[in-house]
Amino acid sequence: MIINKHIMRTTNEKQVLQQIVNEGPISRSQISRNLSLNKVTVSDIYSELLHEGLIREVGHGVSTRNGGRKPVMALLNVDYGYVLSINILRQRFTILTCQLDGKSHDYASVSTKNVDLTTVLDMIEDRINQVIEQHENKLLGWAFGLDGMIYDNQILDAGLKGLKNFDLAKYFGDKFNIPVVLENIANQSAIFERDFSGEGVYRDLVAVTIRDQVSAGIITNGHLYRGHRGEAGVIGKCPLADRYQEEANETVNHYVSETAVLKQIMACQQLNRVDVNRIRRDYLGHDQKLLQILDEFSYYLAKVLGNISSSFAPDAILLNAPILELLPELMDDVRSYVDKLAIPRKAPLLLTKNAKEASLMGGASAVIHKVLGLDDLQLTFSNQRDVVLEQLES
Repeated sequence: MIINKHIMRTTNEKQVLQQIVNEGPISRSQISRNLSLNKVTVSDIYSELLHEGLIREVGHGVSTRNGGRKPVMALLNVDYGYVLSINILRQRFTILTCQLDGKSHDYASVSTKNVDLTTVLDMIEDRINQVIEQHENKLLGWAFGLDGMIYDNQILDAGLKGLKNFDLAKYFGDKFNIPVVLENIANQSAIFERDFSGEGVYRDLVAVTIRDQVSAGIITNGHLYRGHRGEAGVIGKCPLADRYQEEANETVNHYVSETAVLKQIMACQQLNRVDVNRIRRDYLGHDQKLLQILDEFSYYLAKVLGNISSSFAPDAILLNAPILELLPELMDDVRSYVDKLAIPRKAPLLLTKNAKEASLMGGASAVIHKVLGLDDLQLTFSNQRDVVLEQLES
């Protein structure tokens, strides 16, 4: 077997950088041991990364029991640059700035109600320029997330009018000359659960997002599964038997989507807008009409989750839904309905830890992978390590 030396070198470079991102602060000798690479190779790659400014040295670690020189420890240099993650939703877009280590800040939500798509794109461009002006570091790339079907960075279908077949990545990539990554929101949520929950916690998971559409992001053996032309996880359009008349069928979106449920609640409360405080108050006050709507939602959602559990047998199913974040007590009802289903596999049902920012942070992770050249490798963010460091001498 002939091994291409260039490919081997590239592979080694990626693995060394991955070690520094995931395990830093870390020494060259520890990287060498972890990867079973000789110290000369690791030192050569380490020096190149240091010269490029992609990593930085932060102090000395503890010497071995045998004494000797204390190792110099290195971290990813978060001042090298930053990324943006933007979600385009039905009546707003949300934006988040992220460091290369996954730490986020400057979340913003901008209303686009009654605004056409061209104006929305101009608003997004203005907001990006504002972020650039506020940061001294370089913008390295950004991610767009939306409800729809995306394949090979192209929008094949979208919930928002005008976005289908629009080359959003090229539109903004040409304007700013940096990488743009497109993904649907469910896939972004799945990436978030994989990369921010801790190393190896979820190797097989399904993240279900409930917004205008009901979608599933699927991680299998640590990798995002998109299916044929990105069609995996488009569960909102699947038929679902009616609770009372099995011969009657509507789509999952009809029964479970946030839009459908909130419309019923607004009609019940005789309001023309969503009042989250009123919803919470009426729920705690046992308003029977509201409880009936939410019971229907829980019942149909349980049907969907039962099918997912049986079909994919994931380690867990993570739910990203504002209505469940508002009323987490509903999870007990959903679990109860799932328990009554005659299915062999009932995966744990969990609420995502950060519904508001989960998909945005998943998008940030996707673009961080891209700009670091680590698309095919696992990155674990927010990995806090207790390391004894001494300041480097200037």
